[in-house]
Amino acid sequence: MARFATNIQVRYRDLDTYGHVNNAVYLTYFEVARVGAFLDLFKKNPELRFVIAHASIDFIRPARLAQELTVYTWVSRIGNTSFTLEYEIVNQKGELVAKGATVQVTIDAEGKKEKVSDTLRTYLETLYEEH
Repeated sequence: MARFATNIQVRYRDLDTYGHVNNAVYLTYFEVARVGAFLDLFKKNPELRFVIAHASIDFIRPARLAQELTVYTWVSRIGNTSFTLEYEIVNQKGELVAKGATVQVTIDAEGKKEKVSDTLRTYLETLYEEH
């Protein structure tokens, strides 16, 4: 499977005063892509949980109203209690708009860090892409 693709339509509410997508909105785009990539897995395994421990974004070029963007998501690292997702956002012309990463830490029902389960690890391996 490797990369998971999510299409996002830029909305008016996403814009800053310059008519560009506001920098904070890119984290929401990452979230939409992350939820899409893991939705089926978590529906079947609701006991699986993770939280974001770190997020980073590099802004390459502005995105604007009414553009359709595609967010590509993949796993670049799988650790004992965490994993890293990377993202690339491209516009309709295929130009890179932004790229980034989030580090997810797996937790139990009480919010304490726990080992990446075999079920989650198996799924993460389907999204793994070496760079």
